[in-house]
Amino acid sequence: MISADNRIIGRLSGNQVLVAKKQNPDDPASNKQRTIDELKRRDKEVRTHEAAHTANPELIKIGSAQFDYTIGPDGKAYAAGGKVTLSTGNSRTPEEALSKAEALKKASMAPGEPSPQDSQALNSAVAMEFEAKNRIYSDRKRIDNGSLSLLKGTGLNIYA
Repeated sequence: MISADNRIIGRLSGNQVLVAKKQNPDDPASNKQRTIDELKRRDKEVRTHEAAHTANPELIKIGSAQFDYTIGPDGKAYAAGGKVTLSTGNSRTPEEALSKAEALKKASMAPGEPSPQDSQALNSAVAMEFEAKNRIYSDRKRIDNGSLSLLKGTGLNIYA
């Protein structure tokens, strides 16, 4: 006799049937599998998130991504969090610094759901961008003021 916990999934020759036991949601084995599935999903999400940060070739990746792990009920380690360290390197010009700040902004916001640390990196990139723009503006203003002095006229004595 087939109990209510079982289900016929196929018929074999004669009077034989292939039976599958229904999983009880309260069954510890079912909960274990759900936990493992959730850990696998989070592991993939974390690894994809960190990889998205390193996609821009203008940034220098310092070391490999570092992960915080959770041990699942199956004894395996699953990434639960992570970080990657990026650098813009030194910039020779304000324009280069601006380009690197924009690259850092894109990298910090690359993942679909930025973490609080990603937002902090974005704030640093915005500050770097602001400083670079101010330097570019100051340099241009100084150049413009220098060239305007010739247009303002100077006291020249011309003798014929």
